[in-house]
Amino acid sequence: MSAAFNLLDTPTAQDAALPMRSRLTCQSRLADLVSRTPSVVFASLATVDGRSFAHANAPGRTADAQRAAAIMSSLMGLIESFSREALDSRALYNSIATEHGSIVLVRVPSKARHHTLCVCADASDILATTIRAALDTAAQLAVAIDAGD
Repeated sequence: MSAAFNLLDTPTAQDAALPMRSRLTCQSRLADLVSRTPSVVFASLATVDGRSFAHANAPGRTADAQRAAAIMSSLMGLIESFSREALDSRALYNSIATEHGSIVLVRVPSKARHHTLCVCADASDILATTIRAALDTAAQLAVAIDAGD
């Protein structure tokens, strides 16, 4: 390896800032979703290893970001395994209907596919609206994540 090649491969301060900018952009997107959609209780973005990457609670709500990340990461893994086993197909998203609202999990369609988005909404909105919001937000997050790679 030449010295010039090594210098080009050395991360710069600007390179190191990319993941943080990506994370802040994701945080902003989740906060926007929560603020513009009254039914959304919280929106959370987790890594496949169960760590919180970004999270936004609606005012007056206190969902634990790290706990949500751990659960949603495990659940998405199970959903994807079952989808492959049952239908030999990739899971696109999963929805859970509860007495108090709905939960939608989406694998963020970034290049690496290392993030899961969870959008929880109360019963004031229909499930289809929550699914659409989750899918649209996941696409926006993918762009932000890929920009930070």
